[in-house]
Amino acid sequence: MLHYKHHGGHMQYTVLIPGGFKPPHKGHCDYIKFYLDNPEVDRVILFCGDKERDGITLEHTEKILEIYGLLSHPKMDYRRASIREGKKKNYTNPLADCFDWGDENTEHRFGLACSEKDAGYQVSFGDYFYGNDKYVYVPIFKMNDNISATNFRAALQNKESIAKFLPNGVDEQSVIALFKS
Repeated sequence: MLHYKHHGGHMQYTVLIPGGFKPPHKGHCDYIKFYLDNPEVDRVILFCGDKERDGITLEHTEKILEIYGLLSHPKMDYRRASIREGKKKNYTNPLADCFDWGDENTEHRFGLACSEKDAGYQVSFGDYFYGNDKYVYVPIFKMNDNISATNFRAALQNKESIAKFLPNGVDEQSVIALFKS
């Protein structure tokens, strides 16, 4: 028999977060922490795709998430997205990994994270799991900053300050150093 931890009368659940995060910025950090800090969430599973963007690799993403302290959070379960076989080449699809996880983990209560700008994903995910009593519509993250990974990459390429893209307390030089090799 499975026992759920209760908190304030609510059952706990796992939040699935798919993404590329090339590179992860302050907004991504706030988004992930929104779920890590939610007392009803007992685990966050972050599936990260390997598609390189303007020289930013999955390894860069992982090192930055580490600098932000997210990978060492006790509720964090970080996973590289599965490599899938395509007709032309192999690829990763973090959202497909979330669907697979939901199909394979029928004993867990779970839901798909989303921000205001991608709430449609949560709707289609919920439609897919319609009738599954373990599926939870998790709270939607409200974005505060209009910060994009595209602009972060541009600032890195143009050797401009990246301070506005970083969470408070993160040293700009520690992130810039990752790209000098």
